[in-house]
Amino acid sequence: MPKDSIRLHSKYGVNPTIPVCFICGKDKNEVVLLGAAYKKEAPMHMCLDKEPCEECQKMMKMGVLLVSVQNGTDQNNPYRTGNICVLKQEAAKRLFNNIGDSRVAFIEDEAWDKIGLPRKDIN
Repeated sequence: MPKDSIRLHSKYGVNPTIPVCFICGKDKNEVVLLGAAYKKEAPMHMCLDKEPCEECQKMMKMGVLLVSVQNGTDQNNPYRTGNICVLKQEAAKRLFNNIGDSRVAFIEDEAWDKIGLPRKDIN
């Protein structure tokens, strides 16, 4: 089989999905054809890797990207609650003593509110 070909799934064919950004949870504006590489029917939207989307990459160039997550959420796949902001690297290091050179931090909602970070109006 040629390198650039796809092995079709016996039931779902090319088995497409729309990848989502691990950081913000938004669609990446791409379509991935999983074919037989995914054993079941692929969900419509799926996180395939931890590569940030273009929007997150742009924000990360400005500083540290802070993403609000639900209190007590799974640290390996936190439940994002829809708020994002960027802090300059120097400010993030002053505010969080363990941030190091990281460009992304997931902040639980309770801490987000205590710090006074802005929330978007979800209504």
